[in-house]
Amino acid sequence: MKNEWLAHIKKTTTEEGSLATKDERGKPIVIEWKRADILSPNLAHFKSSICDLASKEIAPAEVQFLRAYPEAAPQELFLKACVPLLKNGVGAADWAAIEEKIQATIKQFYLADLSQFGSEIIKPLMNDLYFFGTVKNKGEDQVCGFLTFAITPALPFGNIKVVNLLASSEECGSGLEKAMLSSIFKLIPQTRRIFLFVRPTNEIALEMYKALQFVPDIDLLLDPNHKVNINYLTPLEYRIELGQILQKTVFESEH
Repeated sequence: MKNEWLAHIKKTTTEEGSLATKDERGKPIVIEWKRADILSPNLAHFKSSICDLASKEIAPAEVQFLRAYPEAAPQELFLKACVPLLKNGVGAADWAAIEEKIQATIKQFYLADLSQFGSEIIKPLMNDLYFFGTVKNKGEDQVCGFLTFAITPALPFGNIKVVNLLASSEECGSGLEKAMLSSIFKLIPQTRRIFLFVRPTNEIALEMYKALQFVPDIDLLLDPNHKVNINYLTPLEYRIELGQILQKTVFESEH
């Protein structure tokens, strides 16, 4: 049944909550999360609240990718505005200016009113359910990372699509990414598969996901309503029959 997975999520999860655990250093952290549809004011507020962190942390990886794949600029969302800056070739480009342009584009995207996007983009995603969360060191207000994932009726029961996963570079080695991904299993124990995408040039991220028992998604069981260019993105997946590391994190529900 097409909507079985979506109906199950709506029935078995609450609209918001928080989870407490410890990072890899043994430091207490808290993941605060909410559930909403794509046009929810809560989701818009979340995107606005993390846009500075997103632009700061995503831009360097996008620059790294663009250096290796300059031909991708006209086709990729965060890179289109860089096309004029590459007119004299990669070697002559002002990469500091390009990074600034990418940061500005990312901020613009995170602050955008999605209801103003064309119906051909938004309509296929209207039935999706989104979970979004931030992670903080316990007792502190500063956001250290964030996670967004989606449930779509277009995919089989148990499938989770990770839209965004990011931890501050200042928290490198603390295992926040693992904690956030593990929280999916705490929130939704029936999860069977998690999939996501990484730039092929982002070796740090690729190694991290490998250590977390993600493997290349050879079968390409992806969201048919949210097209991506797999020439410029590496699809990875985590299946419960292949990995157990994410299911072992111990959480406490705070409320």
